Amino acid sequence: MHLQFLGTSGSSITSTRSSPSILIDEDLLLDVGEGTTQKLLQIDKFKSIKKILISHLHVDHFIGLFSLLWKKWLTGSRTPLKIYGPPEIDSTIPQILALGNTPTDAFSFQIQYIPLDPADSIIKIDEISTTRVLHPAYTLGFRVDRDKSICYSSDTAPLDRMISLAKNCDVLIHDSSYPSQFAEVAHKYHHSTPRDAATIASKAGVKKLVLFHILGEIADYTSFAQEARSIFGGEVILAQDMGQLDF
Repeated sequence: MHLQFLGTSGSSITSTRSSPSILIDEDLLLDVGEGTTQKLLQIDKFKSIKKILISHLHVDHFIGLFSLLWKKWLTGSRTPLKIYGPPEIDSTIPQILALGNTPTDAFSFQIQYIPLDPADSIIKIDEISTTRVLHPAYTLGFRVDRDKSICYSSDTAPLDRMISLAKNCDVLIHDSSYPSQFAEVAHKYHHSTPRDAATIASKAGVKKLVLFHILGEIADYTSFAQEARSIFGGEVILAQDMGQLDF
């Protein structure tokens, strides 16, 4: 499998980190933060997108979807698109498109919305497994199983159910918004630290841990990987925009 990190920031962007979005192979996006479409065009992967998994409807995780849909429309794309997301995904996205005066009846491609409501269980649809994680908005963690497996926590405070979702996967991409000395603040706002992510990775028996969703207000995150390595014995990667990972 191939991963490319299009955006790795937390809730606010920086000069080097944009909003969350991850490309899996050439056809699947995990979240669609601001700037995703431009980055897909830069790496010539825009036309190949067939599935989008939206973890939750906080602006940093889905606002880039609308420029992506407009680009597909204006370039005459006929590639159908499946959009997976929380229960309100099939009403919220069309409402925003309508508010933006988007003529969806002129789209040359079909959109299939797939609302997911796993609550406190783990459900599986084809290659995608999902569960609800611990965040104020209804938020989904995802697992994608192909020849290898990847798990994505999205935004969450530490949650034991992520251990089950990520069990024995090749790569776990986990919220690491705050440094570990700010764990109390992280948990208050339903986020995690590098130590939290490493604990989940260790208990789940994953091979690689990617620290993701780095809060833009953190001036120095050089210690993040070191903090995680003190708990997790596998490979630890601090996600960077446009970074790639093959496994």
